Amino acid sequence: MDEEQDRISNLSDDILAHILSFLELRDAFKTMILSKRWEKVWTLTHIINLNNKSCVRRFDQRLSLDKEIRRRTTFINFINGVLFGHNMIFPVKAFTLSYYFGYADFIRYRHSPYIIKWVDAVSTNDLEKFDFSISIDCTFPALNMPPTLFQCQNLVTLSLESINRVLIRFDVLETVCLLSLKYLRLVKVRFEEENTLKNLLSGCPVLEELYMEPGDTGFKSIPHFYFISPSLKILKWKREEGFRGYFVVKAPKLEHLHFVEHSMLGFSMSVSPSLVSVVMDIGSSFGHHGHISVEKLFQGISNAQKLEWSTHHTFMAKVELDNLPEFCNLTHLKIGSCQDLYFVSSIIQHSPHLKHLIFDKDHFISGPMTWMPPVPVPSCLISHLETVEIIAPEGQTSYEIELILYLLHMGKVLKKMVVTPFSCIDLRRKLWESPKASGCKIVFSDFPAGGTSR
Repeated sequence: MDEEQDRISNLSDDILAHILSFLELRDAFKTMILSKRWEKVWTLTHIINLNNKSCVRRFDQRLSLDKEIRRRTTFINFINGVLFGHNMIFPVKAFTLSYYFGYADFIRYRHSPYIIKWVDAVSTNDLEKFDFSISIDCTFPALNMPPTLFQCQNLVTLSLESINRVLIRFDVLETVCLLSLKYLRLVKVRFEEENTLKNLLSGCPVLEELYMEPGDTGFKSIPHFYFISPSLKILKWKREEGFRGYFVVKAPKLEHLHFVEHSMLGFSMSVSPSLVSVVMDIGSSFGHHGHISVEKLFQGISNAQKLEWSTHHTFMAKVELDNLPEFCNLTHLKIGSCQDLYFVSSIIQHSPHLKHLIFDKDHFISGPMTWMPPVPVPSCLISHLETVEIIAPEGQTSYEIELILYLLHMGKVLKKMVVTPFSCIDLRRKLWESPKASGCKIVFSDFPAGGTSR
């Protein structure tokens, strides 16, 4: 190509470096052979994006162990050259590494010191994004992240993820200075002590979003998990294995809470005036049919506008349900697995402005239950409740039918009731024949959207 036709090479270094920043670093590195103009452009990206999947030995490729070792050695030497050698990129503003540990690593690098050296090398005040993902198919010791990573004052995004098993460990973090961190993601990490998470969050004064999906080992003996943050807006916790401890949330600016924990002792939360949505999918640590204290949780989420609630084989004390706070802002309520119909009665009674009510599939655990209509009639049924949706398994029980008929009969402003699926002939007949307090449209459908109506 003639030089006058080569418009790309005539662009400024900043623009070229920005273009190359979207490539994996090894692909950007290959552009140095294009011409003398391109020899150093790739070093100006200040972004390291690496994935060693091409080094992984796969059965269908019949890649020998020796060849895998050579490829991994080349990969490691390349990164060392970028961080420490004559091809050094400095400063590093974004570091993304997806690394798969294989048997070749286990043979040559039993303690993986090179990984820690890489993390330590990029952990400067110039770093703005750190995204580290690691997976393994053999025995390997967990990595302890270096203290320098938690002192990057301009770091905005931090993501640490173990894919197959717990490979990232946190010891006690005595000095954390992440003054600019807004997004923190921790997947399958190990916490050694109770104060580790507390100290980590205390060093993140502007943190807005926290996502945690802990591993199944390393913290079962921790009695409390503290989420204390003056700036946190979004908190997501997802874990379905057992954790026999308490959760404490103190986040006055929290807007969204998404919490999945199927085995715990208790949960307390301070009131957040700005709370918008809450998803609670929780269970008890006391075995198949347990009890969990949620009184302090209800107080903390009472400002929510939207609530999704599920409890698995777990009862709530009647005295707590009798003393529910007023959910004055609640307009959307979705109930999933629920052990106690009394909760349904209580939450409706204490949600005066409820407009939309959904019962998800398997919303009631099979067992001896009776529907006790709330007294007096909840104010939301008289003046606000407009839609009810029943997403149910095949065939409804008698108490479910009683609940549905109650809502249909007492909903003075009810506009639409959707029942999915509609295969229960007995329920269809009862709904059509039941007296209605308003001109409610009943929709029977295989799917929530669409179906036959009456």
